[in-house]
Amino acid sequence: MNKRHNLLLMLCALLAINAVAQQGNRIYIEDFEIEPGKTVSVPLMLSNQDPTRGMQFNISLPNGLRMIDQELTAYSEEYNMNMSCNYRKADSCYLVFIYPSSAICYPADTTVALMTFKLGAKQDFRGGDIVLWKCIGSTIDNTTFVIQGDTVKVTVPEASVIEVPQDQAPAGEQYFNLNGQPISSPDSVPVAIQVNTLASGQRVSRKVSVAH
Repeated sequence: MNKRHNLLLMLCALLAINAVAQQGNRIYIEDFEIEPGKTVSVPLMLSNQDPTRGMQFNISLPNGLRMIDQELTAYSEEYNMNMSCNYRKADSCYLVFIYPSSAICYPADTTVALMTFKLGAKQDFRGGDIVLWKCIGSTIDNTTFVIQGDTVKVTVPEASVIEVPQDQAPAGEQYFNLNGQPISSPDSVPVAIQVNTLASGQRVSRKVSVAH
């Protein structure tokens, strides 16, 4: 009875070790910031516990953020990798493949950048989430395994979110709250936007913080 109990304990331990190994394979993008109307290149990172010959995954972008280009890093090129990225209209996402030209794989226990995505934000972009999902990898013998995906937080600078309504024609000095609504005095909110109209008609704005 004692031997059987010990055998069960060993089996549970092996299953736990295997579960950890599966969780040790991950692709991700670090959270980042982008200004509306601008572009940015962000790396796709691999943190793997097992040797990885190739992978495929879906990447979904928030409204207002678009895919401009993709390219492999020099590290991936050293391992003779190729890359394919195609838009899937049915799922509103991109399907990405990274695959080798020969019988070679990314070594285990590495954290490296595999490729970069060049992304562009529209003028009205206000942030959102990028989702990496249905992430599958393969070993040197083409056995497939699940790779942990990622949800990426994309933000815009605070100053880019503040918009003074264009149909409000300020005469002299005006104040607005952070939602762009006119207020009579900055004393009523912690942070206000002060807008001054110059003699030329140009408007100049700045943040005003009031200690309450």
